[in-house]
Amino acid sequence: MAQLEPIQQHAKHSVSAVDVTTCFSQVQEFWTQLAWPDSAGAFIFITRLTDNLCSEAVCYAELLKRKIERNQLGQDHRTFIMQLSVALNNTEHVRAYLSSLPRELDWRAVEQAMEESCGAEGKEQVNKALNGQLYNADLDLQREAKRLITHLTDKMLPELRRYIQHISLSPDTINNDDAVSPLMKFLDSTLVILSDSLVKENLARVLWSLWELLLRMILDSVAENRGVQVEFYTRFQYTIETLVRFFHASGDGLLLEDLKSGDYKVLEEELRLNKCTSFELIEQYFLEKISQQRILKHSRFGRISVKCYYDAPEQRLTVEILHAADLIALDANGLSDPFVIVELCPHHLFPNSRSQRTQVKLKTLHPVFDELFYFHVSPEQYRHRCACLTFTVMDYDWLSTNDFAGEAVAPLSDFCWPGRPNATAAGKTLQPFILHLSRQKPSEKPIMKMLEARTGDREAQEFVRRLKEIEKSMEEE
Repeated sequence: MAQLEPIQQHAKHSVSAVDVTTCFSQVQEFWTQLAWPDSAGAFIFITRLTDNLCSEAVCYAELLKRKIERNQLGQDHRTFIMQLSVALNNTEHVRAYLSSLPRELDWRAVEQAMEESCGAEGKEQVNKALNGQLYNADLDLQREAKRLITHLTDKMLPELRRYIQHISLSPDTINNDDAVSPLMKFLDSTLVILSDSLVKENLARVLWSLWELLLRMILDSVAENRGVQVEFYTRFQYTIETLVRFFHASGDGLLLEDLKSGDYKVLEEELRLNKCTSFELIEQYFLEKISQQRILKHSRFGRISVKCYYDAPEQRLTVEILHAADLIALDANGLSDPFVIVELCPHHLFPNSRSQRTQVKLKTLHPVFDELFYFHVSPEQYRHRCACLTFTVMDYDWLSTNDFAGEAVAPLSDFCWPGRPNATAAGKTLQPFILHLSRQKPSEKPIMKMLEARTGDREAQEFVRRLKEIEKSMEEE
């Protein structure tokens, strides 16, 4: 195989790609000159011919990849990028030729001939066979192109890691531009080489792979540094905003809607949450629980029936816990001894409120409670979107810690706001509502990991401690 160098100044593929497509063209021309008279025979030959051309194209792409793998050791950054770019362009050049096969081999004439001799089934057979071959070959060529791009990003990985670490470790006294500058200079110099060496389609593919790699690296860095100063996350927020502008290139690069999808959204949310105070994170935790509760329509952990109504003049919230059904069995006898803890959350919004609990109902999965509880709730408190009632169903154990059976939440906005039926004198006569229980492990939530990392924050540690107690009771069952 010839050297991986462009054949001329304005072409970005090498002579070997031209040789391959020229060979393919000669085969195609020979077939055209044969002017095969039998449609069924022509179909067989074209099927085999297409299969052979597709197979050889994929084989050529694999040879290019092996050549890159052999040559990459000891090469400087610029030379490696240029050679790999030529290999990518060669693959794209051959791939573009294959896309012309339906026209060059006159598939339509074969389709028409087969339709005339065999009907619609004959035409469908031609379509299925030939298009299937072309589709599979295209997937294989794209796969080989991705492998070449992976070689490129792997080669850049040590440098990128060093620049991300520089941003991560830069002291607060260094401004954001200076912290990000080494990374951007490296990307600028690399982009100059890529732009000169790659055809447009390949440049977009390489830029996208590079963008995904940088997002993953920043995500890893943020995950490894939870609980640090807010300035750390602000700096990485500045970094991704700078990178978005770089890869978008004022509309000449990647599309903004593509850049701001997938891992970008995950990273943006991670940075946003890490910049929050502990109280704000706890509020976000309950907002997520409220959102999950609204879409929970069925549960294998059972359900609880309650009534809530609010006396605005007295600022008193009444909670009736009526009954539960289909609870999970947590005792050896196949039953449970359930009781319900009801409380206002988050606790920092209700510092004077205490949790209350029902009586224990022995040996049942369908307990009837019929108990009333009262809470003082001011308008300033219920106006918070995260303000809610939590209902925690526990299984009472005589000799060990109680077991967690499930929980549900109800936002105060559902029954405290002016105009709500529950906030009127008729609230007592309203029908009860059903809450399905969930049983998620708190440690699986990113917010929990963020709070746990804040070892010097008393409120964060106390919140984590309470949730870990619930999780521990789940593990001991």
